[in-house]
Amino acid sequence: MRTLRHLLRLLSNSLRPCLALACLSPAAFGVVARNDIEVVEVAEGVVQVDDRGVTTLSEAGAKIRRKAKVRVGADGRLVLALSNGARVLVGANSQFVVQAFVDSPSKGSLVELRPEFGRYTIALPRQGPGDVFVVRSSEGDQHLKTRGLYQLNIAQGSAAQQFVCLAGEVLFTPVASTSGPVRVKTGEQLSLASSGEALTTSIEPMNAAGRRAIVEQLAYEREFTVYPLEQNPTSTDVSKAAGGGSTAPLSAVLASIEDVVERQTQTNPSPTGG
Repeated sequence: MRTLRHLLRLLSNSLRPCLALACLSPAAFGVVARNDIEVVEVAEGVVQVDDRGVTTLSEAGAKIRRKAKVRVGADGRLVLALSNGARVLVGANSQFVVQAFVDSPSKGSLVELRPEFGRYTIALPRQGPGDVFVVRSSEGDQHLKTRGLYQLNIAQGSAAQQFVCLAGEVLFTPVASTSGPVRVKTGEQLSLASSGEALTTSIEPMNAAGRRAIVEQLAYEREFTVYPLEQNPTSTDVSKAAGGGSTAPLSAVLASIEDVVERQTQTNPSPTGG
């Protein structure tokens, strides 16, 4: 019996560093059927429109249909859970289409999100060899390459966009590009603006205050959890977020992001990734 208790204690200790990372598994969002995009939290003023007509999304458990146009009103808010483990927070005054979503246990998952305007925050779990998550706008494609936390803001009626890589890595390919994709890393923001008929692209490092402001904002979005995004997070404590599921402390999230930014700055000071 003593030997059994000893083995169980060793097993428990060995699993502690993985507790925070376990939040990135699909189970952390509840059971979502394969290939489903489920509403896990919704505020008023959200509808989806397709060939079936107009459907009001008023409660958790509703499903987002592929190729349906989803509109989030001025007082609306929407949190989506995908069966591949991704979670998307859609802010007020937003409109988007999930053009494609396939979640295959053998081939990986494919997500094509087409935002037209608004604010979108995406928490992405670890990506396998066959997994693809692309955010496709009128100005170009953002391929989210790794587990991470990303935010996109698109102005309505304008080409202006801002893509923030809080943690992870993005390859952005402009529609009219002849030079190939641009790499955006943890702690960097990509800004797009139109100058006449030309599209200007700039990548700049965010300062610590800017990163903290976004993460703190997410921490107060009650149903949207944020995670430590390193394999060995600074803190492995897991606490309950008010109104939401398991989440790492804000300090652990920020420490993980700052650690990545510091290492990248030491190895490659170029804001474009060199």
